[in-house]
Amino acid sequence: MKTDIGQDFELWKMRERHDRPKPYEVRWRVGTMEKSKSYKTKALAQQRERALMAAARAGEHFSEETGEPVSWARSSETVYAAAVAYARHAWGSTDSGNTRRTVRDNAVRLILASIDDKAARKHPAPADMARVRSAVGDYGCEFTIDSDASSLAERVVPRPAPADAAACLAWVAKVSRPLAEVAKSADAALELLERSCVRLHQRRGASATVAPDTKRRRRGVLSSILGHAVQRGVLASNPLHGLTMRRPRSSDAVSPRHVPDWDQARRLLAAVETSRNKNDRFLWAFFVTAYMAGTRPGETRAIRAQDIIWPEDVTDSDAAPGWGVLVASGSRTEVASRYTDGGERGEVRGLKGRSSKDLRMVPLAPEAVAALRWHLDAYGTAPDGRLFWHATGGDPWGVVSGKVYRRTWARARKTALTPAERELGVAQRPYDLRHGCASYLIADGVPTPEIARRLGHSVEVLLTVYVHWFRQQEHDANKLLSRAFAERGPLTGQGAQAPASVTRIPRSAA
Repeated sequence: MKTDIGQDFELWKMRERHDRPKPYEVRWRVGTMEKSKSYKTKALAQQRERALMAAARAGEHFSEETGEPVSWARSSETVYAAAVAYARHAWGSTDSGNTRRTVRDNAVRLILASIDDKAARKHPAPADMARVRSAVGDYGCEFTIDSDASSLAERVVPRPAPADAAACLAWVAKVSRPLAEVAKSADAALELLERSCVRLHQRRGASATVAPDTKRRRRGVLSSILGHAVQRGVLASNPLHGLTMRRPRSSDAVSPRHVPDWDQARRLLAAVETSRNKNDRFLWAFFVTAYMAGTRPGETRAIRAQDIIWPEDVTDSDAAPGWGVLVASGSRTEVASRYTDGGERGEVRGLKGRSSKDLRMVPLAPEAVAALRWHLDAYGTAPDGRLFWHATGGDPWGVVSGKVYRRTWARARKTALTPAERELGVAQRPYDLRHGCASYLIADGVPTPEIARRLGHSVEVLLTVYVHWFRQQEHDANKLLSRAFAERGPLTGQGAQAPASVTRIPRSAA
């Protein structure tokens, strides 16, 4: 018979072979492909025959690989298969290594959380869970990019897995829960999310679940997996679509306790400059720029000699003497070579929240200019003009990793700060230098739009993040209000001074 879409389908007579464990064999043909499946009982075989015939009469499309209706495969697709399909799609849809890493890491956690405990007990894992997790991450959700491929499907190439990793992947595919079961309701999908966010091995005193920001990212990946399944026709709808996740109460404002003041920053920078460690001294101008210009670490890593306009080259007649300009044009991200298109370690990206062609003109104070001049005289530049790099065994001009500059910063804090300051968390991260820059710009009365422009913020974000520092007009405002209150007259009849004697009223009589 012909199906409604023109496929040639034929169901043959059941074959009985009583000398076999499964004696009843169902046989059929789709086009030129012959398929068969054996069963222990005749009733099961007849049930399969009726299902195949009903699908053919309904005009369903039969898979050229399995010989079965495509809808059968869709209904049985597992969370593992859906997550791998989405990860492959996501890798091909972006060139951001950090995005690929985020998709990979969160997909792995969701896949492991989807393992059916009952099925796992029935079919034991071929290796310990650490090995299984590595196999899923390294070979299930991680791919190789073929930049010369002509199509998106060919651009993302699965990594060939060795025998032990392939066995782990096969086991996960067998014991992963059906996607339809997870997607039957929002509660079922969120249950999987909650399970993926539980820490199996936590440090003493650490939370039993991941941080709220991590959970939000994981929820986004889960929703994307379900949405991609809808696009492929595997699911009818995404149960998480339109469902908002309440954000835990938190403050976006930077704590003043952690931000170094001018004196603390002076001591920290001096500790880096006078360190006996040559790698520390190399990063001195790195930290000076972060504090004086408020650059983010990725922006500082990306600075090239050609991005600096020296004071003698500033042509504006109103320019302050000795001030230069940093033309911030991008960011140098820290990402492993396995996530990038060309296999390079690190990527050149645009400014945060900006188009790839946007620039930010950041004034450089005379001391920042002097520090950068000294650095160029002492160390020169990398072949691409970068001022800051880190040599490794495989790359003499590699990206300065966070691990490298955080190690330098930890030594400086230990040398420059008092035990009490370290206990309070003053300048705990190098990023706090950028916050320190914002704090003195605000305290010194620089107009808010100009501060936002220098830091690469919107005014709204600036006011939210640095709200604690906008107090330079507090006393003037209080004096203004005092004059206004005096003109209006008393409100309560009480003066500014406390009365000489107060008759206390017992609480019960109040």
